[in-house]
Amino acid sequence: MERHGPYIYRVEERDLAAAGRLFFRRRLTQPPARYLLFGLIACALLLIALDVIEDGAINLLSLLSLGIGLPLVWFVPHLLAPMMMRRQYRQSAALRDEHRLEFDDEAIFFSSDRGHARLPFAELYAWAETDRLILLSQTEAYFNPVPKLALGEDAAVLIRKLTEAGVDTL
Repeated sequence: MERHGPYIYRVEERDLAAAGRLFFRRRLTQPPARYLLFGLIACALLLIALDVIEDGAINLLSLLSLGIGLPLVWFVPHLLAPMMMRRQYRQSAALRDEHRLEFDDEAIFFSSDRGHARLPFAELYAWAETDRLILLSQTEAYFNPVPKLALGEDAAVLIRKLTEAGVDTL
């Protein structure tokens, strides 16, 4: 079994912020956030319908709730998520450390001065990619960021191995 690597890398703060934006944007389309979004839209439309039935016109407050409430949904992944990820980066020495990665047909091997881990592809929850990172999700709320630049041409090989192993994309 051919082993690829080791690839040595550090994750950059700006890359983690972009990954957070992608991660949170995708989370908005999954339960329970999706149900909350549909609920907000339904409540706003109901408010407008009740205004028309009750007064024969749309109340300014109803329009404002729709005009402010829905953009707030956009606010979370585009502004708050990168801020949260930058803060986590600054708080976590482990995120800022140098990492080593290797992979073969069955698993990914992470190591750093803090420890070693073997993650079989079959146990990964999902994967995604930004223009600069591959995100390897162990759960729906936790991912390992891996810079594509560190992997070079083997980034495509890793993605192929993930796909062949049946790992879902986020």
